[in-house]
Amino acid sequence: MAKNLQLTLDAEGIATVTIDVPGRSMNPISPALEAELGQVLEEIAGSPSVRGLLITSAKPSFIPGYDLAEIEKQFERQLTPAEGYAANRHLSLLYRRLETCGKPVAAAINGLAMGGGLELCLACHYRVLTDDPRAVLALPEVKVGLLPGAGGTQRLPRLIGIEKSLPLLLEGKSVKPREALELGIVHELVPTAQVVAAARRWLLGNPSAQQPWDQKGFRVPGGANIADPGIGALFAGATALVAKTTQHNYPAPVAILSCVFEGAQLPMDAALRIETKYFTRLMIDPVARNLIRTTFINKGKADKLSRRPPEVPKSQVKTLGVLGAGMMGSGIAYVSAAAGIECVLLDSRPELAEKGKSYAATQLRKELEKGRTTQARVDEILARIKPTADYGGLRDCELVVEAVFESRAVKADVTRKAEAAIAQAALFASNTSTLPITGLAEAAVRPEQFIGLHFFSPVERMPLVEVIVGKRTGAAGPNQEHGPFALAFTIAVAIGVLL
Repeated sequence: MAKNLQLTLDAEGIATVTIDVPGRSMNPISPALEAELGQVLEEIAGSPSVRGLLITSAKPSFIPGYDLAEIEKQFERQLTPAEGYAANRHLSLLYRRLETCGKPVAAAINGLAMGGGLELCLACHYRVLTDDPRAVLALPEVKVGLLPGAGGTQRLPRLIGIEKSLPLLLEGKSVKPREALELGIVHELVPTAQVVAAARRWLLGNPSAQQPWDQKGFRVPGGANIADPGIGALFAGATALVAKTTQHNYPAPVAILSCVFEGAQLPMDAALRIETKYFTRLMIDPVARNLIRTTFINKGKADKLSRRPPEVPKSQVKTLGVLGAGMMGSGIAYVSAAAGIECVLLDSRPELAEKGKSYAATQLRKELEKGRTTQARVDEILARIKPTADYGGLRDCELVVEAVFESRAVKADVTRKAEAAIAQAALFASNTSTLPITGLAEAAVRPEQFIGLHFFSPVERMPLVEVIVGKRTGAAGPNQEHGPFALAFTIAVAIGVLL
């Protein structure tokens, strides 16, 4: 069985655990990795020849978090609250054992550390981070309806204070190395090639290290006393902001606030038990299950074309037609051009089509001002958008998306005009959000090549597209290379991916 960890011991008594999950580009936490880490930890804790423990990664990143596929398995098991609590407690207990094992522990963080990966780092007595700006740190669990369940809601506030920790916990905010150092999340920044040496140097000089919260007289930075008016106002404001932004539809932020509020009043072991209880409550709630399945598990399957008819060859849209240069049509043209697709943006008058192209120019200018793109990239994207009022410009399009007014008559008119201009094998799609595709397809000469592609607004910020088939939509259409289902998967242009 392939191992996830390599353990070495040098002549000066420093044990190095190098995480290297086989067959994966990163090191996600899994039950197998947990079990190995627990076994190695007990070996190190019981060995008098080990003076300190250093944890690092053999991959360019440290740990991206817990494997969401493993979390989905727990959903499938439909555990009772008691069973869920016992299962979810394991990683928390493992990290607690790490920081109380009697040996100094240092993390040599050579790349990004997120979720359970950052929680592992927080359980170490010393943290050295690479100064590479790509090595971001984050606790993003709130984005999938969960909370950091391996000590994150307890260690981070005790480390940097409640006020500074709440944005990272409630928003899943990422921080780059310099900010992580300034906040006090890490102790030292060094070049990537030096992280192990720096962590080892600290271990040799600190044989009796303890976590701050395990030392007598510890106080949470900035205070945690609920009788303190400042602390009370902080939680009251955070609670109101969460209610405003979530409309009470997301239980995770409220659970995080409760964890921090309650846990900060208690010793670490009791606080971790509270955290696990709230984490378990979220795990059995359908919100987290649906978020994880939709945004990660099912999206991953869609990216791999798991539902695509295997008998239909893959195809690529090189030229896309967009009918209607309003906000929706302009957005579709923008993301398509950004994905590398030539785009014909058509409206009833040339000036309206040009106005639609200017939407892309405005968005790109904002990106340029923020330093997120270059002028060459801006020019390249804009050059792909061809505004026109001539349906003849659609002749080379493999796919046409209509994004005109929600009127059957208007949609029927542009459908007939577009079909008269496009190739026989081309696919026609409607962006409608209210009208049935089967009914709209009645205006089409080739209803078997008519589908719905419903983008969400604003298109460039909403990487979600509904694909709708009508009753007469064919499985492949007359041309096997450019059938509806083959081209339907070009919806990936919405997230900048070409199939």
